[in-house]
Amino acid sequence: MFTMISQALDRVYKAGAVAAGALLVALCCLVLYSTFARSFGLYAGGATDIAGYVMATGTFTALAYTLRAKRHIRISLIANKLTGAGRHVVEVLCLIILAVITCFVAWYMTQMTLLSHEFQDRSQGADGMLLWIPQTFVAAGSCLFALAAVHSLFQSLIEGHTQSELSETSSDESPQEI
Repeated sequence: MFTMISQALDRVYKAGAVAAGALLVALCCLVLYSTFARSFGLYAGGATDIAGYVMATGTFTALAYTLRAKRHIRISLIANKLTGAGRHVVEVLCLIILAVITCFVAWYMTQMTLLSHEFQDRSQGADGMLLWIPQTFVAAGSCLFALAAVHSLFQSLIEGHTQSELSETSSDESPQEI
């Protein structure tokens, strides 16, 4: 049962990675639009503000996939010196810390979005965009990253594998059979 849920979540994280790639292209387009608009004396609207939200959303959605695919840069000076149960304990402690931090960030981003919606907060620019609209996507991306962190923690606890053991045995293509 857990394996089926894990595989389904891994497909969601992969979709998030694809979305992050599309957001990166959108970010490039926004920057180019803003640059050309200024060069020709045209109004660029809230392109700079939107670019910031696009970058934040893309970052969080990409982080979820890269965590599960073991593509994060890991500094494992202590973990590499340990073996067996000691290594597993250190890895689980690190995953607990990661899960707590990412859950806090997701909670905070969600609360900020809800407050922006409640107060109908608008951007400072001339476009007066409702901030809760782009903040919703950032909050969703941060929730996806938090879910990936909690998922990795539970998987490590249930299956008893460390993240480094999983990365040694998994394929380079995707986080299958984790």
